[in-house]
Amino acid sequence: MPIYQSQTQRKPHFTLQWHITGKCDQNCMHCYRFTDTYLQELENELSHEDCIKIIDDFSNTTRKWNIPGRINFSGGDPLLRDDFFDLLKYAREKDIAVGILGNPNHLDFETAKKLKKLSVMRYQVSIDGMEEMHDKLRGRKGSFKDALRAIDVLEKVGIPSGVMFTLSKMNANDLIDVIHLVADKCSIFGFARLVPVGHGKELKDQMFTPLEYRELLLRVLEVYKKLADNGCKTHYGRKDHLWILLYRELGLLKPLPEDKELIYGGCSIGMNCLSILADGTVYACRRLPLEIGRVPEQKIRDIFIESEILNDMRNYDKIENCGTCELKQFCRGCRAVPYALNGDYACKDPQCWVDEKE
Repeated sequence: MPIYQSQTQRKPHFTLQWHITGKCDQNCMHCYRFTDTYLQELENELSHEDCIKIIDDFSNTTRKWNIPGRINFSGGDPLLRDDFFDLLKYAREKDIAVGILGNPNHLDFETAKKLKKLSVMRYQVSIDGMEEMHDKLRGRKGSFKDALRAIDVLEKVGIPSGVMFTLSKMNANDLIDVIHLVADKCSIFGFARLVPVGHGKELKDQMFTPLEYRELLLRVLEVYKKLADNGCKTHYGRKDHLWILLYRELGLLKPLPEDKELIYGGCSIGMNCLSILADGTVYACRRLPLEIGRVPEQKIRDIFIESEILNDMRNYDKIENCGTCELKQFCRGCRAVPYALNGDYACKDPQCWVDEKE
C-alpha cells in the first residue's frame, strides 16, 4: 500500500494529470507553462511506445496498491496529439478511468461520440470570464463561444462537462456572471486561484489579499445557496481548500475529529496524485514547477515513495501556520501559490486569512 493510505481517510484512488502534448492553439495570459521548458516539451514529446510503458506502469502500480487509477489527459490540447485516441483506448483497456482537461475548439459531435464510446468520465473546459474578458485572457477571439458550444456538445452526447474558472483580480468581476451563465448547462463548475508561474508570473499584481479573497468567497457562497434553493442541477464545487476556513467560521463544518493524525481533505500533493509533462518530467503538481522524477525511466511507485522533495512536502508540520492550525487535517492551503510568490512551498498560503486583522 502507498504510504499515504495509512495517513488518510479519503476514498482511496490515484490520479495522474498527464499533459501528453504541449501543442496548443491558444495563448493564455495566465498559463503555467514557461517558454524555455515549454519548448523542451515540444522538442522532446514522449513517443507512443514510452506512453504505453507509462500506462502499463501506472496500471501495475495501482493494481499492486489495490486502488482505482485515473488519468486526466491534458496538454496543451490532448486532441492535438495524433495518437491520442490510441492512448485513450489503451488506458481504458487497462481499466483506468479517464477524464480530459482540454480546449473546446476541436471538440465536435463526432469527436465527442468517440470519447463517449471510450467511457470518458468528464471533459473539462475553461471559462475565465464573460466573452470579452475570456477571449482576452485566452488570446483567441471566439474562444468563449467555442467553450459554450463544447459544453452543449458534451451534454448532448452524455459526457459530464466540467467548467473551470481561473480567478484573479483581473476577472473577478465576471465570476458571478459566469456562475449564473453555466447554471443547468454544465455538470460541474469550479474556480481556482491564479498561480503566478509561467506566463502567469506577469500577473502577480492581480493576486487577492487574504481579506479580499474571504469577502469574495462569502459573496459566491450566497449565490451558490440561491441556485441550490432554486433547484439548479449544476454541481458547484468548492475546489479551493480555503473554503474550509470559511465553513468553520460560519459553523458549517462538522465537529473536528479527535484523531489528529489522520488527513481528511485538503491539498492532494504527496497523497494521491502526480503530474506528468509531455517530455516525461514529473511534478507533484502541475502548478508547482519542481521536478521530482522522470518517466518512463523511473517507476511511478519509486518517484511517489522515494522523492525527497515529495517526502518533504508531506511534512505538514513545517508548513507556516498550517502546522499548528486546527484545520491542518482538512486544508493546508495551496503549496503552489507561496512557491510562485516566495520560492518556498512551506510558506503560508498568501490568501489564507487566519490571524489577519480587519
